[in-house]
Amino acid sequence: MNNRGRRQYVLKHWKRWAWRSMRDLFQWGIVAITIIGSLIAFMPEDEARWLKTIVVYVWEHPWVAVLLVLAAFAVSVFFNHPRTRSAYKDKRTDIWVIIECCDIMRQEGLKVIHTVDTFDMTLGTIISPKSLHGAFLKLCAQKQINVDEQIDAALEHRVPRSVNEHLPGKTHQYGLGTVCRVDVDTEPFACVAFSRLQPNGTIEITQEEYIRCLKQMWRNLAEPRNRNDIVNVAVMGNKFVDLPAEFSTEQKIDLMIQTFFAVAREKSCCRVLRICVHPDNAPDIDFANYPVIIEHLAKRPVI
Repeated sequence: MNNRGRRQYVLKHWKRWAWRSMRDLFQWGIVAITIIGSLIAFMPEDEARWLKTIVVYVWEHPWVAVLLVLAAFAVSVFFNHPRTRSAYKDKRTDIWVIIECCDIMRQEGLKVIHTVDTFDMTLGTIISPKSLHGAFLKLCAQKQINVDEQIDAALEHRVPRSVNEHLPGKTHQYGLGTVCRVDVDTEPFACVAFSRLQPNGTIEITQEEYIRCLKQMWRNLAEPRNRNDIVNVAVMGNKFVDLPAEFSTEQKIDLMIQTFFAVAREKSCCRVLRICVHPDNAPDIDFANYPVIIEHLAKRPVI
């Protein structure tokens, strides 16, 4: 498993990590001084003598105080080290769900790439080079893979939902959640119609469409030709997609988990589902509590 995502997160948010460590160190220092001062003040003179001796020794040997502070700071840093991974195993299906801050392009198994509903692969004009779709197209270009040819072959027997001649690029629009399997050398990818392309070049998806898209995607990934032992999915819906601002990263992850289990209980699409969180969004995720959250979400019906 590649640790690049974790390193990116730590390097990007080291100030927050250092601030929390310093805050805890300061609080621990106040508590320690308060306890020691209270003991000296209220303990009998003969019993407090050893404590006074220690305080005097530390006062006369500053290097001891420095070592104690450094040790306390090291402990604080250890406890404040950001968690970037949570894992949960469902007892009913034996499926592992992992939420991890990582680079999806470097993970083992099937990698799900979010695309527009026309499966257009025009980098720069329609697809942002900074998006996950853009990173996928750059990889295909580097490997000299004709991705359009594989997409057309996958869609050969599928009927488009509509045809819009006013769209930039391809004009056939397919249902959200449609999956096209693409192999880049020996690495399996799945392009999924995730958002609706508009004539002005923007892409949109409503919260209701988001849920329907997820359900259909899981069903399609459960088909034999698309099934894989490990499935990696980035958090669906980022700054390049027009979603409500109040639709948080945690809400998106929760819906991904709910819809996944709603389908997985009927037909499994993988043994391990890894939800890949971008380092920019990792501070918003409570990795420590997610095993409990996943267990709760797995039991809730999906609207």
